[in-house]
Amino acid sequence: MRWPLISVFALAAAIAAPAAVAEDAAQPPVAGERLYIEKCGLCHLPGGFGTRVLERRVPAGQALLQDRQSLPAAYTSAVVRRGIGSMPQMREAELADAELAAIATYLETGR
Repeated sequence: MRWPLISVFALAAAIAAPAAVAEDAAQPPVAGERLYIEKCGLCHLPGGFGTRVLERRVPAGQALLQDRQSLPAAYTSAVVRRGIGSMPQMREAELADAELAAIATYLETGR
């Protein structure tokens, strides 16, 4: 039996659709969030040294950087590159500019 060309495309689309939905459900966190967890999480996730230090220095609820209401990307980038307080500077060899930009954007916008 010979299938019409339109039927072949419809069948292929029907088979591919559930796979695309499954892929979307299993997507990892956005690049900025993933990089933040990987590169900054040791100090800046709950219980980290940086978070504990910030708990004493910033208003309540602002110690976790990802929970801040306002954290401009330019400020994050400057702090990371120059260091501040007990946080040492991070050079491009440790954190590429593109990675820093993704992290800073994530902290500013949540994306």
